[in-house]
Amino acid sequence: MTDHPHPQYPVFVMCGRDPKRRRLMVALDPQEHYKVKALLPFLGKRLIDWQLEELQKSPYVEGLYLIGLSEEDIRFDYPVQYVPAETTSGFADKLMAGMAYLNELGMTPAQVVVSSSDAPAIKIGEINTFFEALNQNQPCDFFVSLVPEDIAEKEFPKSGRAVARFCDHHVFPGELYALSPRAIAVQKDVIHELGQRRRKINRKKKKVSLGPMIRFVAKRPKTWVMIIKYVFGRATLADGEKALSKAFNLVIRTVVIPDVGFGMDMDLPEDYERLKAYVKKTKIVPEG
Repeated sequence: MTDHPHPQYPVFVMCGRDPKRRRLMVALDPQEHYKVKALLPFLGKRLIDWQLEELQKSPYVEGLYLIGLSEEDIRFDYPVQYVPAETTSGFADKLMAGMAYLNELGMTPAQVVVSSSDAPAIKIGEINTFFEALNQNQPCDFFVSLVPEDIAEKEFPKSGRAVARFCDHHVFPGELYALSPRAIAVQKDVIHELGQRRRKINRKKKKVSLGPMIRFVAKRPKTWVMIIKYVFGRATLADGEKALSKAFNLVIRTVVIPDVGFGMDMDLPEDYERLKAYVKKTKIVPEG
């Protein structure tokens, strides 16, 4: 990694599933032909291919580490590593499995980047923008990409994303973020809890609320001033970074990436068709 002209990062690609099949898979794959969402057919390829083909082009990617699938499940024309992990294991457990795998290889990265496998509209330009911003925000324990709400709503009206509305930015999470090994080891229970609460956010509601997340964060007294400012519409994104950094004893930074494809994953059945239409406009789709 040190001999490369760019700093490089391992990328954990999360491609497992919940123990109970979610509504999207029940609707799109009622016969249960596909083990996970990542394997669904999508415009002539597997869904995961669209994302990994972009990631593997980046000079900042040291390697792609699939967590939740094995070589028997899926193979590629370019190098990937298969991390031993149960498909249905929890998110924090998958992160720990990924770190154990890297440790066995003798790797000690400053951060690992985490990617989903269901954001087919993501593109190499924005991927490199994320990595460049990550390089500029060192040292850092948790680096989060964010996408502006107004950009998403123009292309995907009423998308139902859980939006954090700061006075200077209205944003929702993008499809890449980075964690330091320290953050994963020390805050694995927090990561598990936030993952569980994220699932409680109901995108089918007319007004999507961050309530489950805010209630958890509010358990940390150091966040109270920021939360009060947030409720009254006076908190900035920088306020959020500072408060959460103090509350969780981590260095937390963000980057805003103004591209809707960087933040649109596939959670609901209707996302499938909307993303198909968008990818047809923004990428080269195989004929036939």
